[in-house]
Amino acid sequence: MIKNTLAFFLIFSAAQSYAQAPGSLDFSFGNKGKVITSINTGEDKAMSGILQSDGKLLVAGFTVSSITGKDFLLLRYKSNGDLDSSFGTNGIVQSDLQTGSDDAAFGIDLQSDGKIVLAGYSDNGSNKNAAIVRYKSNGKLDSSFGTNGIVLSDYDNGKQDELMVVKVHALSGKIIVGGSSIISSTVSKPVVARYLSNGTIDSSFNTTGIRLLWITSLDYQYLYSVEDLVVQANGKISAVGWRDFPGMSWESDYWACRINSDGSMDNTFSSDGVSVYNGGFNGHDRAFSMLLKSNNNFLMAGGGYLTTLRYDFTIAEISANGSKGSFSAGVDWGGLLDDVAFGLAEDMNGDYILAGSSGTSSSKAFALCRIKSTGGLDSGFAVNGKTTTTFGSNAMSECFDVLVQSDNKILAIGYTGNNIAIARYLGDATPQLDSFKLILPSNLSQNQNHKNLIFDWSNAYGAVQYEFLIDTDPAFGNPQTLTSAVSNYTLNNLIPNTKYYWKVRSTDGNVWGKYSSTWSFNTNALENFSLISPANNAVNLDYGSLFFDWSDNVGATNYELQIDSNSLFTQPLIVFNAFSNYAASNLKPSKTYYWRVRAISDAYTGAWTAYRTFRTKNDPIGINTNSISDLIIYPNIVSKTLNIESTTKQSALQYTVYDQFGRKLFSGILQAQKTEIAVDHLVNGVYYIQIDNYTAQVFVKE
Repeated sequence: MIKNTLAFFLIFSAAQSYAQAPGSLDFSFGNKGKVITSINTGEDKAMSGILQSDGKLLVAGFTVSSITGKDFLLLRYKSNGDLDSSFGTNGIVQSDLQTGSDDAAFGIDLQSDGKIVLAGYSDNGSNKNAAIVRYKSNGKLDSSFGTNGIVLSDYDNGKQDELMVVKVHALSGKIIVGGSSIISSTVSKPVVARYLSNGTIDSSFNTTGIRLLWITSLDYQYLYSVEDLVVQANGKISAVGWRDFPGMSWESDYWACRINSDGSMDNTFSSDGVSVYNGGFNGHDRAFSMLLKSNNNFLMAGGGYLTTLRYDFTIAEISANGSKGSFSAGVDWGGLLDDVAFGLAEDMNGDYILAGSSGTSSSKAFALCRIKSTGGLDSGFAVNGKTTTTFGSNAMSECFDVLVQSDNKILAIGYTGNNIAIARYLGDATPQLDSFKLILPSNLSQNQNHKNLIFDWSNAYGAVQYEFLIDTDPAFGNPQTLTSAVSNYTLNNLIPNTKYYWKVRSTDGNVWGKYSSTWSFNTNALENFSLISPANNAVNLDYGSLFFDWSDNVGATNYELQIDSNSLFTQPLIVFNAFSNYAASNLKPSKTYYWRVRAISDAYTGAWTAYRTFRTKNDPIGINTNSISDLIIYPNIVSKTLNIESTTKQSALQYTVYDQFGRKLFSGILQAQKTEIAVDHLVNGVYYIQIDNYTAQVFVKE
């Protein structure tokens, strides 16, 4: 039964926002901020990436094929996270550099003409060579480079060579690479080499094109690796990495160098052009990424043992002369976790993004943090400046590179399980006008309240207003257009039993986002209720007080009840009632009745229910008489005159006639033996007559 009807114009939504603050996943990318790509059934890993000027993302790494083994892998993604089908084969390029060789790419860079350069290694089973491969902008191998787009180099005879980084000098087009020449599992040489734009080794660089960076006689006892480098406009090369002393189980140091454009060591960067740095705790310290500053200082990031025998994120500034600068920071996700930053990028606000992994040997996750340019974690980024990301049920996920888009969104590139993994995060609290979902009424729902219906959707981050369209036409040919400052709206003027379509878009006050998907629903009909009592074919019902009841109809504001002794309802008793029940007190005894109900909502009227029938009980005294002690009142159903007779010749008794609502109509005095009371002036209905102190009796005027 409708007891109260509440109409709200606007209410506040409890739904959670689908876009969050800086450091949260960008739900407009891939599947709620994440992209997972499987190339082959074997291992797929992304090691580095670079952004094209059109916003597309290039990713380099390797994939393991059951036929060709480990191959160079190059992928291109659109800005929404979809693979770019115009590149390679459905966005994917795989290159087996030597027949069946194990080939892995670790570095990537872009030439000014759009050609793509990858660097890594190629192992033919007898020797591992440094490998550089150049592709055209469509993903095809560039035959003008090396041999069919491939250059293989042996930097130190009989050694295993691999490259971790490649950079293209923008002014000359020369290609600079860095990595290591491995002698054994405990000894290797750091190496930097330079090539001409056609892939030929550049003999003007250290006469051989190769700079093997064993500088002192003691370097032979270490395991080295160049992990990242930058090239200045004047051709100087700064590189960072690490050296490890295998004789000690947990001793490695940050390592950096600067090389002049001719391949000689820059003795303004320390006396021999090389510097080694120990972290704050005498443990493992390794640099994997760097950024060159305008004053020729640079930042290096990686992992270091700060206070425990576990890695933590580290970042430190190195001055142009090779000494440590004043800027440094460490970030720890937990004392029992290894946290290593493999990627470093500067965002559009001049702050620094460190990305890598956090976890144990059996379980790792993407880890990112933002360091303010003035030092310290940015508390406005994610949770207290840092965040981790997992990918489903995969226990192992690591990020190896990080990029910042021109809109300050952050791309983290790596792997999860055996698949490529990419995540995108918000860099700023910028409006995410398309990042919301419709909630209520649910799509394709039925029997919605046409009189009072709440529309709800999740918040779009940064939105100041929403435009809400609703129409009976799926093409929205003539919609009702409404606006709301919050993510909900309540309508109370819909048509019953009608299909509606609705959609929403948001604005930040300057631009509008896209419309949401279109949802539909059906409003309730005015026939969605049923009769309850009296039950159909019920008998012996009280004609003096009979309760009629039926269920509520959603959205009904009124009901019309008809009661008649004729199933055609030619002369019905008509009742309009705001409630789904009615108490009748003017029925007649020993009579068959029919009743039905219909719902009304403002200008809309529903159909009648099927009628029900019932019969009232007989008069306990008889159809013609009604007695009180020694008085006889008759007939019970009267037309003109009601008779009262006394068997004891009582007189001077007062009588009073009342209507069914208890209102006094008239009164008089009984005569000695028989009194005739004229009632023909009364309208048809049920009445009561009270005689002195006797109980009131009922009679029916017909």
